[in-house]
Amino acid sequence: MARKKDEALEPKSSEFKEDIEAAKAPGIEESFKLLDELLSKIEDEETPLEESFKLYEEGLKLVKNVDAQITRVEQKLRILSGEAEEGDAEDV
Repeated sequence: MARKKDEALEPKSSEFKEDIEAAKAPGIEESFKLLDELLSKIEDEETPLEESFKLYEEGLKLVKNVDAQITRVEQKLRILSGEAEEGDAEDV
C-alpha cells in the first residue's frame, strides 16, 4: 500500500521533474558564489588535474542551472510586461 502512495507522489511529466530539480538547486546568487569558489580551486596550483576536471564539470552544471533560472525570470518579466501593456491599452 505504501508503494502506491509513493508512486502517486512521483511527478508524471518531465516538466514537473525539472521544476522540482530547480527548486532544489541553489539560487542565482548562491550559484555565482559557488562558481567563484570552484574557479579559485581550479586556479590553485595545488589542485590536482583530475580534481580540476571534476570541479570544471560541477561548474558547467551550475552555469546551465543559472542559465535556466535567468531564462525563467526573463519569461516571467516578458509576461508581466505584456500584461502591463495590455492593461494600458484597455484603459485608452
